[in-house]
Amino acid sequence: MAELHAEVAQEVTGLQAEITAALQGLESMDEDDPQYAAAFARLVQAGTALLEYEAQVPDRLEQPHLEVSTKSFTVALWAHTACAVLLGVAAGVGWINGGWTLLALAQLIGTSVLYTAGNKPMPGKHRQLRHAAAALGIASVAVPLLTFGVLAWWVWLLPLVCWAAGYGLASEASGADARKAKA
Repeated sequence: MAELHAEVAQEVTGLQAEITAALQGLESMDEDDPQYAAAFARLVQAGTALLEYEAQVPDRLEQPHLEVSTKSFTVALWAHTACAVLLGVAAGVGWINGGWTLLALAQLIGTSVLYTAGNKPMPGKHRQLRHAAAALGIASVAVPLLTFGVLAWWVWLLPLVCWAAGYGLASEASGADARKAKA
């Protein structure tokens, strides 16, 4: 991250030096000079280049964090999928009632819905994916504990709240609600 900050600072310094050079060239000329318009255009072009670069800086600085958020959400989805598959296997082997296979199927469908909801996070909203991953992780741990009877029945509220929160956070991160409202 420090390398990225140094790279940005170096690029800004270079662009500012171009502006300074163009300005110095402009100051040494008279307004009636035929080269004045070209020198002024270089100054404007250098200033525009700096403004365009500075407009990109927040997205560049956020990119590593976005990648971490996306990766954590993806890992949580894979872990949730693995838990659902193992739940189905446990029901198939007879360790738990076969009716739990429906829950495993619902988890698999829910995982695909969550993946779609958090597929492409909007700039500045990627941190919600980290919270969605945490909620999904809690649900992934709670469901097997509940199905095997380790936790009390009323704890079923926990995975339900986690699934709803995970979907809401992933949808908010990708701006799905905003896109639907525009349509």
